Amino acid sequence: MKNFKIGFWAIIFGLIGIVIFQNQDFFMAKQSLSVDLIFTTYETPELHRAILFAGIFLTGFIISYIFTLIDRLKFRKVVKSLGAEIDSQNENITSLINELEALKGGSSGNNKENEEEEEQKSA
Repeated sequence: MKNFKIGFWAIIFGLIGIVIFQNQDFFMAKQSLSVDLIFTTYETPELHRAILFAGIFLTGFIISYIFTLIDRLKFRKVVKSLGAEIDSQNENITSLINELEALKGGSSGNNKENEEEEEQKSA
């Protein structure tokens, strides 16, 4: 499965590389972005489109990471509490098993002693 993932991502990155290589003129053209707000206007210096694409991709990646970070922290807390509950239940089970074995051992020991006493009386 690990080799499949590596191969899959290698194919995906290879295809992206082919698209970029075949369209170098488009990606290497310089362009600037401008934001026109009511009270001010901002314009970036001219950059290659490839840099703009990479910047927009990284910005989206960081935003999605931040939004999922909150959920992952909540899930980590739930997993820790459930793990602690499992540990306490395992300790409970172990103590109940020990108690059951002690009760079985005590009653079977009494039965053996009773049988031995009966054998001695009959002999």
